[in-house]
Amino acid sequence: MLIPTAVFSQTGGPRNSIQCGYHFLKKKDPKAAPVQYLNMRLDYSDGRSVFYDQFTFERDSLRLLAFDENGSTKNQGEYQKITSLPRPRLEDVTIVDLKKSEITQCYKQATISIRGAYEMEAPAWVLTDETRTIKGYTCKKATAKYLGRTWTVWYTEDIPVPIGPWMLWGAPGLIVAAEDSESLFSFQLVWTDKLDRDDRLDFIESGFPRESYHKGATRHFVLPMKDTEQMNYRLMTDIGFLSEMTGVRLVKANEVSDRMKYIPLIPGDYWKGK
Repeated sequence: MLIPTAVFSQTGGPRNSIQCGYHFLKKKDPKAAPVQYLNMRLDYSDGRSVFYDQFTFERDSLRLLAFDENGSTKNQGEYQKITSLPRPRLEDVTIVDLKKSEITQCYKQATISIRGAYEMEAPAWVLTDETRTIKGYTCKKATAKYLGRTWTVWYTEDIPVPIGPWMLWGAPGLIVAAEDSESLFSFQLVWTDKLDRDDRLDFIESGFPRESYHKGATRHFVLPMKDTEQMNYRLMTDIGFLSEMTGVRLVKANEVSDRMKYIPLIPGDYWKGK
């Protein structure tokens, strides 16, 4: 479903809200075809956005119906639906807060979750007059070196909100498509709609508290952004470290497959000297 431009032009300002669906393609090997194809959602309202997996949306929507404010089950039918849902293929969450000039990145691997935040870096977009039509929207091209990679994006001024998928932001309209210069990652808009509820961002964020804790096998870390990225990289690539952190011997070293290959959106070299 594509929403009309008028929904945004009538009100203007940061209180505009929108919900979008994106296809996220990423590679584990620069020479290989995309090995992960994910359906993602972007919610934006009142200067904040959250980018997350489609299954997270479905699970959290049911949680809102199944549990009351105290966490007690109030609807057994909706609770049963939650137990039958597949786990999200990607449990990472990215939050962009334009008012606080802050980006928060959250990761989850097995029973380990990590939350990191840092002051937003503004992409220095080089705007061009090149245009193309994507999903019915007239889009313009822009490029920038941002967070260690060179990105090309297509944005539409038909939807005048300065956001996009993941940590991409600051273009003169919604970022509809994006790809890095090595073609390792790409985001493509699939649909847009009115935001169905403003509290989903807070609800999703509540799964990654602002304080570290350790309860049984569950461990949550709140770290500086650099440490967050480096720890997640180790969890994604070092099966021994993941086993040590979870306390579970997951697989033998000689049984590790390509699933432990991982290319981060922000390359490791970016953090040197920071």
